[in-house]
Amino acid sequence: MKIIKKWLKETNPIGKSMFADNMGNLAMAILGTTILSVAILCVPQLIQKLLDNIVANDQRQWLQIAAMAAFVLTLEITAGILTYRFRTAFSAKAVAQYRNFSYDYLMKKKVSDFYRGNTAVYLSAMSTDVTRIKDDFLDQIPIISQIIICGIGAVVVMMRYNVLLTIVACAISIIPFAAAIISGKNMPDAEEKLSDQNASYLGFLKDFTVGFTVIKSYMAENIFLKLHHKSCRDVEASMLRREQLFEKVNYFAAVSGYITQFAVLFSCVAVSLLTKNVTAGMVIAFSQLIRYIIDPMAELPSMITAARSAFAMSEKFWNAIKCEDDASSFEGESETSSFDGNVSLEDIEFEYDGEKKVLNKVSLDIKKGEKVVVIGTSGCGKSTVLKLIMGILKPSRGKILYDGIERSDESESQIFKLASYIQQEVFIFDGSIYDNITLYQKYDANEVERAIEKAGLNDLIAEKGLDYKCGENGANLSGGEKQRISIARSLLRRTSLLIADEITAALDKETSYRVMSSLMDIDGLTELLVLHDLDSRVLSKADKIVVMKDGVVEEQGKFEDLVDTKGYFYSLYNVITR
Repeated sequence: MKIIKKWLKETNPIGKSMFADNMGNLAMAILGTTILSVAILCVPQLIQKLLDNIVANDQRQWLQIAAMAAFVLTLEITAGILTYRFRTAFSAKAVAQYRNFSYDYLMKKKVSDFYRGNTAVYLSAMSTDVTRIKDDFLDQIPIISQIIICGIGAVVVMMRYNVLLTIVACAISIIPFAAAIISGKNMPDAEEKLSDQNASYLGFLKDFTVGFTVIKSYMAENIFLKLHHKSCRDVEASMLRREQLFEKVNYFAAVSGYITQFAVLFSCVAVSLLTKNVTAGMVIAFSQLIRYIIDPMAELPSMITAARSAFAMSEKFWNAIKCEDDASSFEGESETSSFDGNVSLEDIEFEYDGEKKVLNKVSLDIKKGEKVVVIGTSGCGKSTVLKLIMGILKPSRGKILYDGIERSDESESQIFKLASYIQQEVFIFDGSIYDNITLYQKYDANEVERAIEKAGLNDLIAEKGLDYKCGENGANLSGGEKQRISIARSLLRRTSLLIADEITAALDKETSYRVMSSLMDIDGLTELLVLHDLDSRVLSKADKIVVMKDGVVEEQGKFEDLVDTKGYFYSLYNVITR
């Protein structure tokens, strides 16, 4: 246990998480395997006494043998109970803590940092990889301890029989150990390669489920079938490599183990002929005990290699998700001061990784209660403005003021307290309408009813009820219904600012109008809305329209004024609505 504790001090946080508040289960599991090891070591001695006493026929020895047999049986029952109770508890709790720690850590990451990584790696690490960690690492710790204890105990017992023969046996047993070590040196690399390929395959499946409609509508089924087959072949090749290496280790260990066992038995015969003081029972006992030395030498290298390779997956996952500026916790943060909904952008500039500027000296004032619409062609910087205001991105230069206060030094989560953010892709999970609106958080019933009414969901609730199951990704709902749920969800937070990014892009014109109209009719809420559909009925409701072009604010004003000016907006409006 001291060795494990010392090792834990030097390992990665995900690896440590598996052992947190779990050392008691591990200690009891190892105690169980230790007791079982004692029972196992008693069996050869019991057999030796039994065989030798058949010749001697000493009545007192029979009583001792019976007592020893009862003792061994008691040890085995005790070991079985401890193993059943604590070994299973240890591995099950370790897996749960691994997943919980990983999920908690991912939940604390910034949005930009989360999507900067490969999300397929997250899925693979918390499903496929953790299964391998359980099977090859966690479950093997008590077994490895049992093998080591049996090996050491076997040496001690054998020394009582014959010191010279024990030394010879231990020396010969190095053969399988060396063979297994040499043949398994490439196992960690093969394990990591297989993990990478599994993550890549999960990524492909994730893209397939999201893009199924696109694949079918563009009649690209055959192409994606070929891509899937290639991905499967890559996983198969990596899996084959790992399995071949594993079989190679086992083969060399087994063959060298048989050779070693025969060599030791011949040594027993030689010692018996030379010394004349070795009984038949001793030879049988010795041949049994030597297995507890040969087997560890043959099995331990492959088991330890597999365990190290499996645990290395946690190290790989940690290196993939860790970020220097991650928040250590989302608890205990200072309360955000009250916010009325006034936002100002002053000479904002932004570029991704020092490349071409996405925004160039953008200035914008949004007053409390205003409905501001942002339009422009694709790539002009509309969505970037929203992400900067939400704190998902940080400006390269310039200031963003909330009620006249710059909050650039505050955490992303603090900014999220100021505003609600509705994205184009609506998050609808396979739960009830009520749970999708509240996201399992507790709200007053009157607040929920208010959000439902303002989002225009009354007809849907009257028809289907709050307990209606939405289906996977909202499959049982229309696009407009899903967007209205996302609006109700945002209104329920009762923030002073609501930001929406092309939320009706996938809806037909009339449904889009009804959703946007209900959103813009909410009094007292400051709204910043990016639109792709220039519907005059919606635009005329806006207090201000901001027209962007090539990362700058080209024009801004009310709908009628921009039409009368006949500038860039007028040309854009005519092209899109023609």
